[in-house]
Amino acid sequence: MDNQSLTSNERHVGGVPSAGRSQVDLHCHSVVSDGAYSPSQVVAMAAQAGVLHLALTDHDNLDGVAEAQAAAAQYGIEIIPGIELSADGSGGREVHILGLYLDVTNQTLQTELARLRRGRDGRAQAMVEKLGELGMPLSYERVLEIAGSGSVGRPHIARAMLERGYVQSNNEAFDHFLGDNGPAHVERAKLSPEASVALIHQAGGVASFAHPIYTPAFDQMIDELAAVGLDAVEAYYGKYTSDAHDNILRLTLKKGLIPTGGSDFHGQPTMNDTPIGGVFVPLETITRLQAQAAKYRTTLTS
Repeated sequence: MDNQSLTSNERHVGGVPSAGRSQVDLHCHSVVSDGAYSPSQVVAMAAQAGVLHLALTDHDNLDGVAEAQAAAAQYGIEIIPGIELSADGSGGREVHILGLYLDVTNQTLQTELARLRRGRDGRAQAMVEKLGELGMPLSYERVLEIAGSGSVGRPHIARAMLERGYVQSNNEAFDHFLGDNGPAHVERAKLSPEASVALIHQAGGVASFAHPIYTPAFDQMIDELAAVGLDAVEAYYGKYTSDAHDNILRLTLKKGLIPTGGSDFHGQPTMNDTPIGGVFVPLETITRLQAQAAKYRTTLTS
């Protein structure tokens, strides 16, 4: 597929941050998971950036959606109920799947998310224990304080390590201790990619492969996920190079999938975030996602 096959919107600046801002951001986090700001604060920042369609996609948790929707009413912003799920793909590759336009009242979804959050808590405790054995004792109570009401995760442990002076940056904590091959790493319960896609669909949502650039052999993974019902791929993302964006977008269009995108904003000072709305995402993406979600809702109610 040559560049002439792309629409003018799809050719526009791609997945890298541009001088202008996007009206669409389909990947943001709040304190409900590992973000630094409350859902209402995230919405206020989105409004200031000119975003009109915002997906709150906290890890394993939909609890921030109601607050975000209430805050968005004054700005006229559409809040898209979302989630980010971590899955174990073939060959042990970690795959992140975004669920967009979810029914937050779906009991099957909420039950599964609660199970995944319990797994996160047990994993975090085990990692703190391992750090203690490595001569870096931490208070797990402090880790929970940092996490607040959100799903506890590795970024919260990294912040606790920073406070104690064990590391100088979030990257150092992950690179040397908490990362997948680090001495304090502990695996946690995850769904398979197929189960993640199915869970999202049965809750009336659209499934998108998040930041595939971080998954080894992502082109193969796109093929595998498309075969089990994947709807979309995050083709617009702040940390893509122009070449990576072009490659992922072409693969997405070749499989007939919807190109989605977002900032993956967390607001943590150590994460080198792209600002909310800082990645161009075509407005037509919203129309396509809404139509796809409507198909799943119709199937569920028929």
